[in-house]
Amino acid sequence: MGGDSFSSGAFNDPKHVVSGPGLERTIYSSSIGAAAGIFYGGCAAAWFPDPVESVSKFGGASGRTSFRALGQTVLRPAMWFSFAAGAFTATECAMEAARNETKDVWNTLAAGMVGGAVVGLTNGRPQVVAATAIATGIFMVALDLTGSKTVFDEKALDHKRMGLLPETHKESAALSALKSQYPQHKNL
Repeated sequence: MGGDSFSSGAFNDPKHVVSGPGLERTIYSSSIGAAAGIFYGGCAAAWFPDPVESVSKFGGASGRTSFRALGQTVLRPAMWFSFAAGAFTATECAMEAARNETKDVWNTLAAGMVGGAVVGLTNGRPQVVAATAIATGIFMVALDLTGSKTVFDEKALDHKRMGLLPETHKESAALSALKSQYPQHKNL
């Protein structure tokens, strides 16, 4: 699992740092965005039991799913997800290159705003584009500053996930003292 440049090495290591040239990173993130968009479009197409139809020039059969309409339903989100991921990564790489390979929150803010603007373009209204750009930029900075981890104590989480309990339980001195002080509760 750890042979390529995109994985972190260990199977249970959740870090996923993509490094390399900017174009390679942009293509990689665009393809991941396209895959996520295809998944989303497939779920959207399968969500309703009604057939996916499009207006055709020559009438066609209504009540049946057309391949063209299904392609539009699945590929449109793939295109927008891919554009948003590619715009984010391309902007982050351009900011790093312009600032002498400095990796900080300013790169993330600019990239989040560009990616958010692409997401807002799906609506087409300038107010929505601006609001989405600002909100996504702030959200990406918050993620960059706090990290993608949702736990504070990683060692305790590793012990919960991968650690083994001892075969016999060893009582602490405080618990033994309490049990001797209150013999009626010693079996709790």
